[in-house]
Amino acid sequence: MHFDLKMFLIRRSQVPVFNPCGRSRAEAYTTNKGLGHADERSSDLALMVRNLHIIVDSKRVILRAATNLHGLLKVLSHRAQKLSILRIHGHISFSWTTIPQETADGLQALCRLLPVNRLSFHYVYDIPFTIVSVQEGPHVRYINFKNSKFRKIEADMAAGSNMLPANVKSGNLDLLGSLPTSGIYEICYTSDGRTRIVGMDIIILLFSDSQRLNQLLCDERVRSSLRYCHCTFSDIHEPLLTTTAIDFGTMILLRQLSIELHIGLYQRIETTMDAITSEMRVDLYQRYEDITNAIQTLIDYLYYGNAKSALQEIKVTLNVGHVLYKGTSMFDSVDFGSLQRLKTDSLRQKHPLIQSTQFFMNIGLVPRNSGPPQVQSPVEEIVRKLITDAITLPPIDEFLLPKIHICVERED
Repeated sequence: MHFDLKMFLIRRSQVPVFNPCGRSRAEAYTTNKGLGHADERSSDLALMVRNLHIIVDSKRVILRAATNLHGLLKVLSHRAQKLSILRIHGHISFSWTTIPQETADGLQALCRLLPVNRLSFHYVYDIPFTIVSVQEGPHVRYINFKNSKFRKIEADMAAGSNMLPANVKSGNLDLLGSLPTSGIYEICYTSDGRTRIVGMDIIILLFSDSQRLNQLLCDERVRSSLRYCHCTFSDIHEPLLTTTAIDFGTMILLRQLSIELHIGLYQRIETTMDAITSEMRVDLYQRYEDITNAIQTLIDYLYYGNAKSALQEIKVTLNVGHVLYKGTSMFDSVDFGSLQRLKTDSLRQKHPLIQSTQFFMNIGLVPRNSGPPQVQSPVEEIVRKLITDAITLPPIDEFLLPKIHICVERED
């Protein structure tokens, strides 16, 4: 059962309401003394809770001491034995340090006493690293970030934490403090209590996040534990280029790698005069070489370094947005030849265990006003043929070719 926790300030006696997925509403009725004195009905309700979602609005009403949220958390920590997911989502960014101490202690108690294996934070920063330690969060396996980050180890130690910094540090690198601010991370704990990162599915929006990723993937402790990695680089090339000097061959357990890049084509407005009518014509020029360069960059990313990798699956995705439809020959200038290096026989020199490769290309198409209303399918067929012609050079062995997936969607 999933519950959203919200505050309705209609009268002083009204308290946080559980809303199970928008179906029936189950309320925890209390007296004016608050949630800490919940009756037997609300206590029994706690037995059914599997997913606790705390939504913090811009005024942070739910975090005020008067709501007695800590009382509810105390009830749940003793009764909600099925609770496995804890989500704290802010409408705007806020610091964990602004949460009243009793409430913060209650949140950590949920992770310590209950089988919470998934944590999700949206727009929360200064999160204590102890919440994902073997002592305070022994069951935590997944951390979901959206514009969120952990507090630096030094700040946590200054706040009186009795955790050993070595459990979340690798040399001088603060592992949790270096996580990019948006992504999903899978962790595990070693027998001596150290936190290890075994998987990541991250979105790089900021240059600072690409630097964080570069630090992580160059660290010996991360390289020795990472099993899968999905990196999405959004909007610009620079964050991707910051991490191109990463040798995936140094990651001895890495089996699955997925790299995704979002780009928009460089464009400029061109004005010409018709020689016969003298009318001015305005046209939008887009640089399709950007697609060629993006594909080249993505493929080069796979070949850096001399160490042999243990990769078995590679997936490369290019998303191209706001492409103006200019007829069936619009992609003729794009060079897809670098995709030949995505064939398994080409990759085996660097990745000898490779079994499968895939290339996805998603195109956001903007039709002209006078153009045909449905152009997605023809463009998909044209792009697929251009790629197929570029990579199927004789002799042809289809088992060596990457699987090609083309999707064109209309953008208005």
